[in-house]
Amino acid sequence: MRSIRTGNNFYPGAETISMNYPVLLFFMTALMVQVAVADMSDSEHYVTHCLSFRQAILGSLIDIDEQAATILLKLANPGIRSDDITPLLSSITSDNPAIMFAALISPDGIISHISDDSYTSLIGTHIPYDFSHDQRRPFIFNQSVYEIPFGTGHITSSGRDVVWPVRTGQGIEHLMIHLNDENFGEVAAKRAGLNLDVFAVLMDSDGNVLWCSDYDELNSVPPDNVLTEFPTFRDVKDLVRYAWAGRTVYDVWNSKGIVRTGVWSAVQVYDQVYRVFVAG
Repeated sequence: MRSIRTGNNFYPGAETISMNYPVLLFFMTALMVQVAVADMSDSEHYVTHCLSFRQAILGSLIDIDEQAATILLKLANPGIRSDDITPLLSSITSDNPAIMFAALISPDGIISHISDDSYTSLIGTHIPYDFSHDQRRPFIFNQSVYEIPFGTGHITSSGRDVVWPVRTGQGIEHLMIHLNDENFGEVAAKRAGLNLDVFAVLMDSDGNVLWCSDYDELNSVPPDNVLTEFPTFRDVKDLVRYAWAGRTVYDVWNSKGIVRTGVWSAVQVYDQVYRVFVAG
């Protein structure tokens, strides 16, 4: 059996589809049917790992949300002093390596307080969110990048921002927590107790890789014009993005000639979908 790649348009709502419907249906069926080739006992083993990883992602975000809830109620106290806000923000970053910084954003979208002295250069920065439409519920903003002065140059902190609205004496302000994607995935993997022989990937709703246990293997894919007996991870990413959960078999495409059994699931927190993939 030969796999057929679909490019980047294999998901609901794509503006264009690079192949006709029968071929697309064949591709999906081929990926699903090949699971029967695998040893199902091994597959069940990876299902357990996948669910543990999923629960770790959810648990980590719930922990952050609970910490945020405490801070939000303190920020809402009419008697809170400006000098009390920075230590309050710092309390949420001290025990979690996935959190790079926490900030309070004024009603007009300006960072007014920040948790860490290393990020004080961001105070006064305008955050380009449409806060007027996000005053009732939390949201997660994807792919936020901040440049922080460091020595004679700067360092870049990339990840995503978790944002909660709060009514204070100043009006509707927002608590923002900036998560480092790589650290967040690493913390969740350790929390899940993933074995070293397990290949694991954390992706966002668009299939962008946020964390991976082995980037060399992740990038072990053939050129675009090469057909393989089994799908490669490049094909599997499209399937993971398209379906909420599933199983498949794919070719690692390296000198070891590994064919892996993979399972995946997803979890939604606020408006963000996280996708977890585990294989062995």
